[in-house]
Amino acid sequence: MVDSVRRFFARPLAEDFGLRYQAFSSVQSGIYVFLFLYFFIRGNLQVPMLALLAAGVTVAVFFANALIPQLFPRLYDEDRWTIGKHSLHTVFVLLCISLSNYLILKLSDNDTPTFANMFLTVTIIGFFPITLTVLLAEQRRLRRNLRQAELLNRALPTPVAASIHPTPAVAPSPAPLATDAVQTDIPASITFVPSVGKDRLTLQPDQLLAAESLANYAELYWLKGDVLQKTTLRLTLKEVENVLANYPQFFRCHRAFVVNLNAVQHTTGNARGYQLTVRNLAQEIPVSRGYADAFEGRFLGTRS
Repeated sequence: MVDSVRRFFARPLAEDFGLRYQAFSSVQSGIYVFLFLYFFIRGNLQVPMLALLAAGVTVAVFFANALIPQLFPRLYDEDRWTIGKHSLHTVFVLLCISLSNYLILKLSDNDTPTFANMFLTVTIIGFFPITLTVLLAEQRRLRRNLRQAELLNRALPTPVAASIHPTPAVAPSPAPLATDAVQTDIPASITFVPSVGKDRLTLQPDQLLAAESLANYAELYWLKGDVLQKTTLRLTLKEVENVLANYPQFFRCHRAFVVNLNAVQHTTGNARGYQLTVRNLAQEIPVSRGYADAFEGRFLGTRS
């Protein structure tokens, strides 16, 4: 039972903490609160006071869901967001709403419950609708990504195992990606020249499996024969992208990863996006929510 609960709260959850999305969501929350108060808990409060309370909710929600994540980006890392973290954050949002309601009622000389009672009321009204809405959205996104992952796997040129986490194995290189024109002017090899130091790395395109960002460095995963190699160079991932710009098989799938689509052996969907199993790599490469649509288009379009 305890393990089941732990696994449930550890499930990945997609969350958009972007300012534009949260501004829209905050206004929606304010409208919902105004209508709820007007039709169900109006009491002696006049419409202007209800509007003021709703405006306070809008500000409180925007503060909790947009400004705080901007101030603490590591704590609110979308790639590590889970149902458990979302539940704790929901309690924080309700605390902010309760404080807003309490201060507005107190400063306007209206009858004001204790803060504890205010928080209890707000939690009873808001916690379950908020949580249920997010979980339903998570389930829809998960089902959609699982379906898309199956479609992507069918587009792979070689058979893939049915296992969710297949063991990476050496496999024949898949057929080159289709392109609209013959790339006659693309260099046969790729050379990475770091901004500092004399080290450089020259590879054939099929040798490079993926690149990972490590602060101001890039870790390049590549093959020497069938043996995985790892080279760290003083390069940003954007600089790596620029070097690979003429090679359509390389795709930026995450803020920290570029992947060789020719080396992908299997795709797994989750609520955040996708996880890619890459030939000879033990670790899976994530495709984050913001890159998912572009990834699907590139992956399927180049294999049609």
